[in-house]
Amino acid sequence: MSKLIINGFRAREGVVEAPPSKALTLRYILASALSRTWVLLRKLNWGDDTWSMIRGIKPISEVEVKNDSVRIRREVTLERFRVIDTGESGFTLRTLTGVYSGIDGTTLLVPRGSLIGRPMDELLNALKNLNAKVDRLGSVIRVIGSKLVGGYVTISGSISSQYVSALLYLAPLTEGGIEISIKPPVKSRPYIDATINVLKDFNINVEGNNDMIYVSGSQEFKAVNEEFVIPGDYSLAAYYTTLSVLTGVDIRITNLHRDRAIESEYAFIRYAREVGVEIEEKEGSVIVKGSSVGDLKPLNIDLSDSPDIVMPLALLLARAHGKSRIVGINHLVYKESNRLRGVASVLKCLGAGVNIDEVNGIIEIEGVHEMRGGCEIDAVNDHRIVMMSVIGALSAKEPITIINWEGISKSWPAFIWDLEKLGAEMRIINASP
Repeated sequence: MSKLIINGFRAREGVVEAPPSKALTLRYILASALSRTWVLLRKLNWGDDTWSMIRGIKPISEVEVKNDSVRIRREVTLERFRVIDTGESGFTLRTLTGVYSGIDGTTLLVPRGSLIGRPMDELLNALKNLNAKVDRLGSVIRVIGSKLVGGYVTISGSISSQYVSALLYLAPLTEGGIEISIKPPVKSRPYIDATINVLKDFNINVEGNNDMIYVSGSQEFKAVNEEFVIPGDYSLAAYYTTLSVLTGVDIRITNLHRDRAIESEYAFIRYAREVGVEIEEKEGSVIVKGSSVGDLKPLNIDLSDSPDIVMPLALLLARAHGKSRIVGINHLVYKESNRLRGVASVLKCLGAGVNIDEVNGIIEIEGVHEMRGGCEIDAVNDHRIVMMSVIGALSAKEPITIINWEGISKSWPAFIWDLEKLGAEMRIINASP
């Protein structure tokens, strides 16, 4: 185990490129794997989750990786027995459990690390209600796939939107389609919408709205374009915005396209403006005027649809004048780590006041004028807690040591190098053998 020592920030660059969207990368790869024609995907997010999905689709597709692009189409002759290492990618494990339920053959899905303990029962029960043959031994999911008839199914929307995405990808492979009734409250609804939009890019007909969705069966995945370029990730770019504000440096972030944003991630821009951040949007880029920021305002907000922006927004609120309250985020307990505890740990290190309610999903933050530091943070190998820890540490008065930070490779492998280009002063100390 190594330690990451954060010593401060001295601005060198003012223009950065937002990393490609992780959520859309995974969705387009899976849809392409079900397409009978070749699909070229460019500018992918090359984090660990992407490689998990590529491993996951190889038994049913042809995959050609070259530079930052990948060509994919469905294989004519499928492997009948498949063992797939899904890594720590929840989206990969859950959607492939659904997809392989509708494809002939036996599939063993093997999760790793923190994914082993994350919930799956709600999805497995929903699939069984559709007569899918799925079961679990320990952490391994076994799927005995076949052509399913389809039907009506209800599923909870309070734990993970990925359950619904799994059913959406499966539905076109069934004979009669699937009607999905989502039991409220529905968390992270914009990510369900993102899945639907990708399916429409592959000529899949999806009907319904709110808590009822119908996808007809016996549909063929056929991309409307031969090539798709993955847009920038607003939830990851939020850390650049937060860095700009906390260090008082102007930053221009490119590769951000409003018309292709996932709404729950773009919401960070709206909330940052409410806090008092001056942000200018131009075609394909966002300019953050960190040098113009005055006193930040506290917020009382519901982020049930936007779990991935809780961490950077909490950092901004830690510098706000007064008490802020974030509600509706009890599903953060079921992520790569218990993120409610992770956020609290980072904020306490920085000197902000913080209280969490895990049962009801609430974080209360008392802002401070200056980030303190001079402490150690265990980022528990959760990529978003790592990012929060590093950005917070770069604005702290005293150096901060971060352990268990290597999990950053899940969504942003170049995170440390990209920050060093901007002016971050960091060093890695490797533990003695």
